[in-house]
Amino acid sequence: MTNQATLAAACGLFCGACGIYRMYKDQDTERLEQTAREVFHCRPEEIRCEGCRGPNDCHWSPQCRMLACTRERGITFCYECDDFPCQELTSLSADQRDASLANLRRLAEVGLETWLAEQEARWRCPACSRPVDIYSQTCRACGAALPAI
Repeated sequence: MTNQATLAAACGLFCGACGIYRMYKDQDTERLEQTAREVFHCRPEEIRCEGCRGPNDCHWSPQCRMLACTRERGITFCYECDDFPCQELTSLSADQRDASLANLRRLAEVGLETWLAEQEARWRCPACSRPVDIYSQTCRACGAALPAI
């Protein structure tokens, strides 16, 4: 699996827009320290992630039920499952503004390479082209306002 493919989660989320992935990859020390202290109650260096399909030793959620389920069923993405969409995926998607289900349907339609290219383009600052995360309202690199999702 290519490095970029590690950013396509089994559930349809794009890891490149994940706040945890972004703060780790961008080495945003201030955010890492604040998140470690206020959210996860750990050391900043413990917040590490190379994407949902990255190595387990550098994976924020190695016990992910979606990833485990797809592996047990011998599939790569939830949309390949006979039970798609299951209740657990539907609940997850509802928590993510229905991004999971929409992304999985798009992924099934256009394929991994095209979907990843679309996601890479979508999650960039329109002003400076730096990667941004789903939770940011302004670009951390240049301060430009980001479009609402």
